Amino acid sequence: MKIQKILFGLALLSVAVNTIGATSLLARVETEVLAPEANPIIEPSANLPLVVKDDVFSSAYYDTVAILSTTNRCSEFFGGPSTIEVFNQLIAKMRKDYFSSDIGIRMSGVTSNIFNATTNRKYRLFKQVTLNGNGAFYRSRYLNSIQSLPGIGTYRSDTREARVLMLLHELGHIVTADDGKWLLPNDGNDEKLSRHNSMEIEKICGNEIDHLGRAERKTESAAKADKVK
Repeated sequence: MKIQKILFGLALLSVAVNTIGATSLLARVETEVLAPEANPIIEPSANLPLVVKDDVFSSAYYDTVAILSTTNRCSEFFGGPSTIEVFNQLIAKMRKDYFSSDIGIRMSGVTSNIFNATTNRKYRLFKQVTLNGNGAFYRSRYLNSIQSLPGIGTYRSDTREARVLMLLHELGHIVTADDGKWLLPNDGNDEKLSRHNSMEIEKICGNEIDHLGRAERKTESAAKADKVK
């Protein structure tokens, strides 16, 4: 796929020089334009690093793709099945690390603005995307403590539902709405806003997320019934 770069915007900045004068500079924000493809492939990818290495993460990834790939309110909010292409790029950057348990997933560094001419999608990608092995994605309690970690939305931490909600939350930070704004506002330094954003995604995607849990419990019940027989 060829990538072309176009000028996305100009911002006039005033920079003080030794507290004496000021120099006006033009700061360019560039957008990578992905050229149209005749037969775009929008599907899950089994080759993403964490999907290959981590069974817990792999399950959450496929659960999320299952929601995004079908017709439902949640998928429509994110832009339909074409969002899987964006989701895959987000997951491709994700690496696992260990830090403060109060953080679940952290996106940081320089961002790249991208426009896919095939799917007509605008989105951004952060340079670093880090999944916390000590956070709510994997743990129900703080490290070396009996104190429970806060839930994600209304879901308990370290559950199938919480993991999917966390991934959808991060996706909301990189995808644009029809008005050009991000689906979710930045909340990296605002715990209250972060929780609000999770609740907003749960309001829209809760039925689909809950269905994952119901299907799992139904399968478990059927397995137990077979054992009894």
